[in-house]
Amino acid sequence: MPSPIKQIAATLLYIVPSIGLAYGAILFFDFDPKLGALTGLIAAMLGAEAHAALSRTVERKATRKELQELTSLAAGLSRDLDDAADKIDELEERFERETNERMERIFSEIRVVESLVKQLAVTRDFAAPAPAPEIEASAPAEEADAPEEISDSDVPPPKPEKRLEDLDDTELLDTIRHSLETNRVDLYLQPVVSLPQRKIMYYEGLSRLRTDKGELILPRDYMRVAEPAGMMPTVDNILLFRCIQVVRKLAQRKSKAGVFCNISAFSLLDEEFFPQFVEYMQHNTDLAQHLIFEFSQATVNGAGHVERASLEALAALGFRFSMDQVTDLRFDAGSLHDRNFRFVKVSAATMLEGTHTAGDIHAADLKELLKRNGIQLIVDKVEHEREVVDALDYDVEFGQGFLFGEPRPVRDSVLKDEPLKAPEIPLAAD
Repeated sequence: MPSPIKQIAATLLYIVPSIGLAYGAILFFDFDPKLGALTGLIAAMLGAEAHAALSRTVERKATRKELQELTSLAAGLSRDLDDAADKIDELEERFERETNERMERIFSEIRVVESLVKQLAVTRDFAAPAPAPEIEASAPAEEADAPEEISDSDVPPPKPEKRLEDLDDTELLDTIRHSLETNRVDLYLQPVVSLPQRKIMYYEGLSRLRTDKGELILPRDYMRVAEPAGMMPTVDNILLFRCIQVVRKLAQRKSKAGVFCNISAFSLLDEEFFPQFVEYMQHNTDLAQHLIFEFSQATVNGAGHVERASLEALAALGFRFSMDQVTDLRFDAGSLHDRNFRFVKVSAATMLEGTHTAGDIHAADLKELLKRNGIQLIVDKVEHEREVVDALDYDVEFGQGFLFGEPRPVRDSVLKDEPLKAPEIPLAAD
């Protein structure tokens, strides 16, 4: 809208000429003063009408411009509302999808836990000790009524508690079962480092059982009695899900480190557990980039139809495999690659002994053989610096062993659904 000053200036533009016109008509054309005044008034009215028309034109243009701006603003608001509605729909769909996936994962874990409980119950019944026979009283009744004096020497002294290494197989089996029932299964992680930088690239998950006193039961101690009793699937399955929990934490931290998780042939043959586990992994294929399943050479060589089918099911989901406990270098690297094996672990003693051959391939050329078949070599059980020097001479890129770090326990905070706080072991840098 024009300012008051502009309005006054515009008015003067037609008032002043109108007065001049009236005065000129009277002075120069001898108009009657009334007629001259009327002429000036008519000129002023015409100027006012022209001014009004011009002002309306300007106002219409300004109004039209404002309407266009309002229309554009309304269109923008409408687009923003449509975008907001689309985003709300997308968030609702995403929330529903994630909720369904989370619930499916929880249900899968519940089914696996139920399977573990059933397995533990079966193994408990399998190895339960026979009830003690009843002892009949042989003393006459009349003698039983007579009280006897009991001296301290007649009271048997308490049996000293046995150490773990003093337990027989039955006692050790009961101790293992009790450790499983009371959830005394700990996850230990040992680093796998790059050479020569010694940067942590992977971890290997190892299981340790604890007694009530806190004594550790190592695999070499419990596997001897747990395998015949059918308890190894339970141990393996618990280790498996502990490793998955660690992998999730690594993924949350955007870490590129992977975790090797050992699986025995018993788990591959477990008709109740393994199908449930594969179903669970189908909903968690994002773990494939961090989780590597590891099998001993004996398990790989002795794999039958069921074991191979189990491996194929995991490979189809994108999971990679590793072969460890290698004692014979005469294996088919191409066949391993076709079955989705991407890592082979060979002990420093076996690798550096220099007397083994893989067909016509000397141990020193093993790294190149595996590389041609898309498999990475890891020298494990490295305990001396000399072994590192020899491994580097063979162009080995990864090492594992006490020299680089002993297996260390993972704190409970890593295995719970809560923020990660100062884990017992350092997680690898990206």
